[in-house]
Amino acid sequence: MAEIAAINGTRIWFDLVGSGDTVVQIGGAVSAHEGYDPVTPDLSRHFEVLNYDHRGYGHSDRPEQRYTIDVWCDDLVALLDHVGRGRVHVHGGSMGSFVAIAFALKYPERVDKLLLGAGAVAKCDAMGVSHFRVWQYLARAYGVGSREVGEELVNKAFSRRYIDEMGLDALTDAMVDTASRNASTHVFIDACQVMIDADVRAQLPHLAAPTLVMVGSEDVLTPLDAGPGGVGARDVAKMIPGATLKVFEGAGHGHYGEQTAESVRAILDFLA
Repeated sequence: MAEIAAINGTRIWFDLVGSGDTVVQIGGAVSAHEGYDPVTPDLSRHFEVLNYDHRGYGHSDRPEQRYTIDVWCDDLVALLDHVGRGRVHVHGGSMGSFVAIAFALKYPERVDKLLLGAGAVAKCDAMGVSHFRVWQYLARAYGVGSREVGEELVNKAFSRRYIDEMGLDALTDAMVDTASRNASTHVFIDACQVMIDADVRAQLPHLAAPTLVMVGSEDVLTPLDAGPGGVGARDVAKMIPGATLKVFEGAGHGHYGEQTAESVRAILDFLA
């Protein structure tokens, strides 16, 4: 049942479904908790799933402030305290993977297993930085809920094959609807900056939680293999002690939507 919690001076929306060990799912830069809609029903048959919206997103408050990765990490630990959950499995996709890594480094005692989906990178290469800067330029010019931003997001979120099969206009309509409801322009611009600035290369070897790194082979946004100035998902898995790498062949950044059954299977196998 969805509820609102008073967390660090703001109101945070959350929803607990299922039973068993708790898996908390950290939203991305656009879709908030809705990004996990493809996988939540199957996961909640085996685990208690805690979905929530960051401050600035979805059903949570959107105060005018600077949004940083520390703000979101501190809100999450306070939310876990609010619902009385100590050590949990932490699942982050897309921008949520940036937050999940930071959370596991800042609050290692709260993380049982760590799942990093939709392309986890430790540092963006020059192309990755450019992608997020273009998002910022378009958002400033047109707003995050615009068709201009929506089409650009679709072209980075999915594989070429998936876009052709599903239809660019249909996917853009859905992206515009999602972004309009769940994201605010100033928060989205800060979120892009969080990903531009992220650099956890030196800290990854200190991550103690068993970790699953998931990425689509066609992910152009947070890729399997970054350029020499960045660290892509393959190297993230190498740098975290004992981490497991799962590559979804043919999928883009949004493998939860493109290959839902395969994504669920990878998550359940890892958590088992």
